[in-house]
Order: sequence, then C-alpha cells, then structure tokens
Amino acid sequence: MPKKLLYFTVLFIHILEMNSQTISGKIYNINSLEPIEKAAIITNLKSGTNSDEYGNYSLNLNNVTTITFSCLGFQSKTISKNELIKRNYIVKLIENINQLKEFQLNIAKISLDSLLIKTTRNMKENYLSSPVKQDVYAIENQKLDFKKLEFELNSSSILNRKKRKLAEKDLIKFADNLKKRKPTFGTEFKSTILSNKFYSEKIKKDVDSYQVKEVQGFQKINIGNGISIKNIAEKLQNVVLKHLSTKFTYKVKSGLFKVEDSLSLAETTKIADSLAKDNTFSDYNQTYPLSNIKRKGLFFNVSSENNFLDQKYYKHKLEENELLGVNKYYVISFKPKKSKSKYAGKIYIDSSNFFIKKIEYAYANGKRGEHLNLKFLFGIKFSENEHNVTLFYEKNENNKVYISYLKENNTNYAYIDRPIKFIENSSDKNKVKFNIKIEINVNEERETLVNNITDYESDNLKKKTKEELKAAYKKRTPFMTKEEYNTTDWKNRFLIKQYLEQYK
Repeated sequence: MPKKLLYFTVLFIHILEMNSQTISGKIYNINSLEPIEKAAIITNLKSGTNSDEYGNYSLNLNNVTTITFSCLGFQSKTISKNELIKRNYIVKLIENINQLKEFQLNIAKISLDSLLIKTTRNMKENYLSSPVKQDVYAIENQKLDFKKLEFELNSSSILNRKKRKLAEKDLIKFADNLKKRKPTFGTEFKSTILSNKFYSEKIKKDVDSYQVKEVQGFQKINIGNGISIKNIAEKLQNVVLKHLSTKFTYKVKSGLFKVEDSLSLAETTKIADSLAKDNTFSDYNQTYPLSNIKRKGLFFNVSSENNFLDQKYYKHKLEENELLGVNKYYVISFKPKKSKSKYAGKIYIDSSNFFIKKIEYAYANGKRGEHLNLKFLFGIKFSENEHNVTLFYEKNENNKVYISYLKENNTNYAYIDRPIKFIENSSDKNKVKFNIKIEINVNEERETLVNNITDYESDNLKKKTKEELKAAYKKRTPFMTKEEYNTTDWKNRFLIKQYLEQYK
C-alpha cells in the first residue's frame, strides 16, 4: 500500500508539472537583435510577467490561448500559444517610430564647415580596422535587354542555298528567343570571412587579406531552351557550325582580330558539356563583395574626386534634418565642383558622434561613366549611363564604425556591328561570313550585407604568399540545389529585408 501511494504521488506531481507548462523565453529588438528589458507579457487570462535586463522571461501557459508582448517604444505583438511554441518562445518586437525621444527630434544646430570637418575626422579615427570575423551575404543580378539583335548571312562558299536558308532561319530563331526572354542571371552567396590588414612594401600602404571559413552559393543562370550566360557564345557558334561539314575545323575571325584558331561542332559541344558539369564556384572569389563594399564605403580616406566630403571637388549644402527609422540625422547634399567630379547625392550624419549613417549618390546631371564610341570606325560603342549607390554604416560593441550594407546599380549601353567569318582549315579556305548587330542595355544590381562582426586573434590569419593565394582561388564549392537553397534562412534577400526594416 505505501508503495502504491508513493507511485501515485510521484505520478500526480509529474502530471501537475506537465500541465503547468511554465516555459522560458526571450524578447529581442527585431532590428538590432538586442534584448528588450521590462517588456510586459500578458496572456488572455490576464496573467503575466516582465522580461529581465537580458530579455529573459518565464510564463505559465496552462489554459492560455494568446499572449501579448508590449514595451514602451515598440509595437505590441499578440500571438497564439501554438505560434509561440513554434518560435521556440523567442519573440522579436519592432520599434515604434511614433514614440521618438525628444532629443531625437531636436538635434543641435551646426555649421556646414564644422559638420564636414568633424565627420571626416571621426570617420577616419573610428573606422574599424582590427582583425575581424564577419558574415557576408551577397546577391548579384544581371538583366539583358536586347534593343536590337540581328544576324545576317552575307556570303558563303561552303553552304548551298538550302543549308543557307536553314542557317538563316536558325539564327533568326536564336535572336528572337533572346530578345523575347530578356535574360536575367543571378547568384546569391552567404559566407563567413576573416579579414586583416597587412602593410605592402610594393604599393607602400595597408592592404586587406581574407580567409573564407564557410561559404554557400546558389545561382540562377538558365533562361530556357538550354541557354545560359555561360553558353550563349557557344550556342551562337553552334547554330552556324551544325550546318557546316564536320570533317573540318574552322578559324573564326571578327573584323581585324582572330577569335578562335581551331573550332568544330564536336569541340564546342565538349566544352559546353564540361562547363555544364562544373557546377561549382571559387571560394576565394566570394571575398570580392567584402572588398567592394569597403572600397566604396571608405571614400572619406581618399584624396580625389571620389571623396564626397572634400570641398575641393564638391559643393555642399546643409539640408533639413531627416528621419531614418526612429532617429533624426544631419543631412548634407553634394554636387560636382570640378569637371572630373561625377556624382551628386546626400550624406546622413549621426548628431551624437558625427558618424556617417547613410550615403546615397548617382551620376549628376550631364555626367556618365566610362564610354567608348568607335561606332563608325569599328562598329563598337559602349557607355556606362547609370551608377547608383546606397551605403549604410553601423557601430560594433566597441563603438567602431564599419560598412554594413551596399546596394549598387549599373546600367550600361553597348552597340556592336561586326562581321564574323568561319574559315575552313583546309587548302580551299572556304568560308562563311555573316554580320552581327547588337544593341543592348545591361542592368547589373549588387547588394551586400555585412553583420555578426566579432574580433579574433590576428595570428589566425597570416599574409598570403602568391602560391597560397593561387591555391585559395583554386578551392571550389558546388552550388546548392534549389531544394537546399529553399531551406536556408537567407534566401530571396531575407536578411537584407530584415536589416532595412529598421530604417523605414
């Protein structure tokens, strides 16, 4: 009897514990991911608690159906018990833009010259230059918009009338397919990278060195009908080659220069198959987004027309203060002062420390980037017509500034009107000559997000020798499958959308 009584007593206590459903969770700021202190947690039964200084809370969920989380300065959130369980009891609140602090609305007045001087000095003195480990998310998309794409067979000593008509038909079909689809190619990468600075005797300045610790990548390159950015040239060549004799190889020439010395349908098919099978990327190439964001974001360190704070190259104006998220910032607009200065834009500056929070710029009216016009001489014209850049800066826990986000958009125009010759590698030197006319706008968009920055021991990353750098570039990783990509927490710009939410 005592044993049975003990058994049922233990069982009863266990059942009570199971039914009590007292859980532990945590509340974060959705943007900064900092814990929220003194948040109120109230259930539909009017029971509740508060979070501690670390954002931790405990709550009894017995018979609870909904829970409301609220805190001064944040938007309240009500979720179901099941939803809270799915989130592993972690809740993230959004800051309320309508509950701004008084000092954020009324920042001190300052002269333009003083603001420029203080900002330049503070950015140089407080930029993060120590060895760090960081996560880097990078996405790049390229869109091709063909305004004109024409292939015309001018002459042929190889093709008979029937084969010539078939070749012309295939060329027209190939061109129409590209124009109709407006190809879009894209890649996304998520990596963890170590970075450190080393002094280069060769160029007499500090240079960055990188080590890729982890990397994942996904690509979208196929636009249908087996055409991808890797094989457009091969596909075009094969349209002609499939109508030529397979007994010979062919020399391909465009105007004054040789393109290929020995080309055949079998060889190009073999190369195309090899490229298709090699569905990998270079790990070390994924350091480019990090080096690119640093190159764009460190403009205040250069003495040239690319320094938008330099009064030698740009005219500045102190504009009305503006809000970014829940904070108000000084705003300086700038435009070219000299002919070689190309950009116009705005700089947002933190009033509490004179750090740059954001900069946005684009080509000023009447300005453009690189251009080449040999349309009438060689049938080639190129122009960089648009270049738009947005950068955001953040502080680490040691109050050092780093570049956290880059969005860069380029629109380039190209015109090509060139003859292409397929010359038979034989004593007869038979050839096919056709003309290609291409007029195209190429839009390139890059976004890079840098976060989760932590210090690390510099001994973990040494300066690479030439041999070590070559070896680093040779290391390759397979691209993810679509199924693998869909399971990631960074797909479809999710991390970037989450980051930018705080500045709306």
